[in-house]
Amino acid sequence: MPSPHSYDLRKRAMKHFERYGDATLTSETFGISRSILYDWRKRKAATGDIQAKSGYQKGHTHKVVDIEAFQRQVERHSGLTLAGLIKKSGIDMSLMTCSRALHKLGITRKKRPITIKNKAKKNDKHTSRNSRRKAAHD
Repeated sequence: MPSPHSYDLRKRAMKHFERYGDATLTSETFGISRSILYDWRKRKAATGDIQAKSGYQKGHTHKVVDIEAFQRQVERHSGLTLAGLIKKSGIDMSLMTCSRALHKLGITRKKRPITIKNKAKKNDKHTSRNSRRKAAHD
């Protein structure tokens, strides 16, 4: 993610934009896009300042904030799937985030149930050619 424009540049550009009222002229003068000027104008109207946003999640890896509480929840409901754990925990996260948190805690999850309900059945259509030839000659 690119770094935000400096506060000094923001102030000078907004002062120019407010003075001349021409976004194209301001964007060409300061080498910024017109859309960013409109965004800064909205931010100034909403917050009273044009400071860059701060304190938000940086990067792509989202984390479980309270990992100890999540671990207690996993221990209480150890038989649940990832989706079930997410529902029980009440934390808004993706399956991948849940999986990463479990890996960080050193907990593995089974990919399938222990018992398989539908076992494979033997089908005569799918037997090998040699076994059919053998049966024909006997």
